[in-house]
Formats: sequence, C-alpha cells, structure tokens
Amino acid sequence: MRLASTARASTALASTALASAAPARLAAHGVLLAVSCFVLFPYGWMLATSLKPVAELALVPLRWLPEAPTLGNYAAVLDDPRFLRSLLNSLVVAVAVTLLSLLLSVPAAYGLTRLTRRGGRGVLVGILASQFFPPMVFFVPFYIILQTVGLLNTLPGLVFAYLSVSLPVCTWMVATSLRDVPAEIEEAARIDGCGDLAMIRRIILPLAAPGIVTAGVFAFVLAWQEYIFALLYTTSEAAQTAPVVMFYLLSQHQIDYARLMAASVLLSLPVVIPFAVIQRVYRSGLAEGGIKG
Repeated sequence: MRLASTARASTALASTALASAAPARLAAHGVLLAVSCFVLFPYGWMLATSLKPVAELALVPLRWLPEAPTLGNYAAVLDDPRFLRSLLNSLVVAVAVTLLSLLLSVPAAYGLTRLTRRGGRGVLVGILASQFFPPMVFFVPFYIILQTVGLLNTLPGLVFAYLSVSLPVCTWMVATSLRDVPAEIEEAARIDGCGDLAMIRRIILPLAAPGIVTAGVFAFVLAWQEYIFALLYTTSEAAQTAPVVMFYLLSQHQIDYARLMAASVLLSLPVVIPFAVIQRVYRSGLAEGGIKG
C-alpha cells in the first residue's frame, strides 16, 4: 500500500511539474517563432519580389505574393555577362581569402597558444583590438600600398585587403578553439615522436574542427559580401565583384527592383547554405573531439 501511494504521489508531482512547465515552454516557443519571422521576413520579401513581373511592382494596394510568378528576372540577370563575370570574381576572391586565412591562422593560433610561453594572450588581444578601428581608417593606406606594389584594380589586391580583416579574427577564433583541446593529448603525441606539423595535421585539426570551420565560414562570408573595399580598389569590369556590379542596377531615373532582388537572392545563396550546414558540422566536430579526447 505504501509503495502504491508513493507511486501515485510521484505521478501527481510529475504531472503538476509538466503542467506548470507547459506555459513557459509555449511562451518560449512563441518568442522564438516571432523572432524567426522578424528575421526571415526580409528574405521572404526579397524572394517574392524577385518572382514578380515588372507590372506587379507598382500595383496598389500592394501584393505580398506574386500573382503570376516568373523566373524572367533571374534569366535577365544570368544573361548579363558582366554579372556572371562578377560572380566568378567574387568566388575566386572569397575562396582565396578563406584558404589563406585558414592556412595562416591555424599555425599562428597554434604557436600563440602552445609554443609561446609568455605574451601569447597579449598578442591575441592586440590582434583582436586592431579590429576596433573603423574601416575608413585603412582606405587611404591600403590604396597607396596597392598602387605602389601594382595590385590596384586586381583580384590579388582585393585578397590582400580582405586578409587584413579576416586573418586577425580567424586567428582569434582558432586560438579560442585550441584552448579547449587538452594539453595531455599533445604531450602523449610528443612522447610518441610527433612533430609540430604532424601535431597540427593529425590532432589539432580534428579536435579544433568546430572553431576552424567557423573561422572559414567567417572569412568566406566577409570576402563574398564586402562592398566598400571592392568599390574603392576596382574600377574595371575584369576585377569588379558582384556587390559592386549590383550597384549598377540602380539607375538615375529608375530602379529595377525585380532584377535587383533576383541578383540579391543569387548572391545570398553562397552565404545562406554554409550557415545551414555549419551547425551539423559543428556538432559532429564536437562529438568527434569528445570521442577522441
């Protein structure tokens, strides 16, 4: 009888706890849903506008969804050789910045967190503090440097300019991730005769994968969407990137909103897709690191 009464009391307490937690859970889900709708609304509006014919853009009252969806705006954008060339330029610059940022930031972060006995944290703080300056401070110095070395109005010049922004942040991200790697694993590997380069390739890269992937995505997004540096340092169509070319869809007397939104959707896809998959990569990296640790 005592066991039965105890079980009934436990069940009643559990039901009461679940009932009291249900309103809080519903409220939390409601807040998350509202925030998600607020964040996703501009992207939904951009996609809907890109599918509208030109005649529907000036309808009164406003139509939220296209009545006669069309892909003509995308076809017009993709038929523009200048825009296609700019997309290729953006891809080349973004991939180069990402690869160089990772190739330089991983050894730098490893040296500052593992090989430097003193001053490593101070150097990292100084590297991150350099990003506190407004970008306009670097416009003229970078212009003079690129002009002096002959890289003005070239894709390598843009890569150099973007590295000055992405490399410090990537180094900080990777160094933060390396601090979570147990030092005992590296000590055991050194006892087995593992050198620094082998240490980075076989141990550091797998265990610090979440931070490295995050740094790579940051560098890619930065180089893909950057506008000011590309506008200042490129003047010819051969070196202009997609954000700069999109500016020319804004004419003096008329703005082609449909084509502008179609180009914006195409330009946002390489940014949205990495963010959609990075969470899975991040979780798998944490799980793999936990198993190996």
